[in-house]
Amino acid sequence: MKPLIDAISAVLFERWDPLAVRAQDKRWPRDEYEGYAAGILELIDHAASDDVVAEHLARLESAWMGLEPPSQLQHRLAVARELRAAVRAARDRDAGG
Repeated sequence: MKPLIDAISAVLFERWDPLAVRAQDKRWPRDEYEGYAAGILELIDHAASDDVVAEHLARLESAWMGLEPPSQLQHRLAVARELRAAVRAARDRDAGG
């Protein structure tokens, strides 16, 4: 499970980053959004659409981070696709090794 959480956390930090912490300080801890990874993994494992994952990201931004308005839908949809791809790749690596 750790490789899956790490893969999701990496995408959240590298591509989603609604707080822009990466831009503020390149040394910022990469686990900034790790607390959200398990919920996202659960959505992906239950075959949630990219729209559902993108909406979940919007709720995290507004309800948990206090960001209004949330990031652009197209950005969140792209992140959702990348999250799904990262989970698939982590599972493929795990199955191969």
